[in-house]
Amino acid sequence: MSGQTSLKAQNAWLIRAVLAIHAVIFACVAFEPVALTQLAGPNALEKVKAALAPGSLSLAIIVLAKLILLGLVPAQLRDRLIHWRWRHPLPGSRAFSRFGPSDPRADMARLETAYGPLPTDPGEQSRLFYKIYSAYSDRVGVLDAHGSYLAARDIGIINLILFILLPGFAWWATADVYRAAMYACALFSAYVLTAAAAQVYGVRLVENVLAAASADHD
Repeated sequence: MSGQTSLKAQNAWLIRAVLAIHAVIFACVAFEPVALTQLAGPNALEKVKAALAPGSLSLAIIVLAKLILLGLVPAQLRDRLIHWRWRHPLPGSRAFSRFGPSDPRADMARLETAYGPLPTDPGEQSRLFYKIYSAYSDRVGVLDAHGSYLAARDIGIINLILFILLPGFAWWATADVYRAAMYACALFSAYVLTAAAAQVYGVRLVENVLAAASADHD
């Protein structure tokens, strides 16, 4: 658990930056050209740095927004929305039936010797995978894939929530249906891309864990 907390802490700056970018884009959509005029000029970068500086009010608002947005979605629903699967959405539930056998680095015979008959039931696969992951969570390849997965997953959820919330406000602020619709399409595309990236990193995490376990049981 401490490792996952550390990975989330490392990703915090990235999620804050994404929220800041969303705020700028929304301002440009809803209040153009005023927002563009204020952001333009040689001091634009300094303004962004000041907004994200520790102790600044804007950073506090961004952190609060992150806590609220990520807290709105329960963990099980979050996994379903990111992996686009209703039952057993996490890739660990297919670790030994799909991802392990397809990865040439994973020796399924060695894993079976070390951990007994490998399960085929998704729930049992998930439990055994987590047991193996717990033993290898500090490996470099595992940490890298897990950190990328957590970042893409959380950003994907934020993108989805903002897709639900912000286009209506943009339409209310501009009375421009076309602009609000294009903004909605952009937000939904961002959600799809980040969810797809999270799925890739999730599979990579599973493959790296099983590869590490195979190498240790030579």
